[in-house]
Amino acid sequence: MRDALVFNGASNLDFQDIRTNVIRIPEVVMRIREAQGIWDKVSPTPLDLANFIGSEDDVFLSHIKLKSFATAVVQVGLLDRYLRNHKMPEYVVGAINGDSPMRVAMGQVTFLEMVTESLATNSAKPRTPVAPASALGLPILAGVQLVEYAVFCRGPEGDYLRQNTDVREVERMIVDLVDQYEVNKLVMVGPGSSVSGKKVLDLTSRDVQVLESIDLDPMLSWFWSNLRENRLAIAN
Repeated sequence: MRDALVFNGASNLDFQDIRTNVIRIPEVVMRIREAQGIWDKVSPTPLDLANFIGSEDDVFLSHIKLKSFATAVVQVGLLDRYLRNHKMPEYVVGAINGDSPMRVAMGQVTFLEMVTESLATNSAKPRTPVAPASALGLPILAGVQLVEYAVFCRGPEGDYLRQNTDVREVERMIVDLVDQYEVNKLVMVGPGSSVSGKKVLDLTSRDVQVLESIDLDPMLSWFWSNLRENRLAIAN
């Protein structure tokens, strides 16, 4: 069975009840504390990361850079949790620029580097000359670099090699993995899945498993059940 690990976009933490639950997972708590310690040393801007993640939706969603940073920290924690019982797969899909937990997973950068190089961490620092994003072929929208997705495959030496593709949309990348490389198991590092287009949903009818890392952990069975109960209570 060929499997792929997919790092979802930043919209996974858009709801406060999801954020409240995810910061109860021990590995996520540890990464938040680690990130907080790094932030306190390198950023002149005060931040209580745990409180920010647990804040009201209007507060969390209004800070784009901090939202991206917090999501990356959470996903590294969820990756830690996943790797307790699973190995890194043959294929990995996710953002290669900005706050990229996928690069941490592949060993391209350390967690320390991900935190210190984040736009959120550096937003209050004097800017140093860098190559313009346009020169790198990456568009800019409202001062935030648009996400560039990529597919990597584990090479014979154990390192991950980027796969050549003209596709930019993550949904199409996932479908191509199934069509071209016979990947039949997709594990989303969430929480939840922001990659839920029709093409991805159609994969389930082709005997492709589309799973969430949280759902694979029996010790986290409370995660979604609590959310469903809360939302049902609100609906009634």
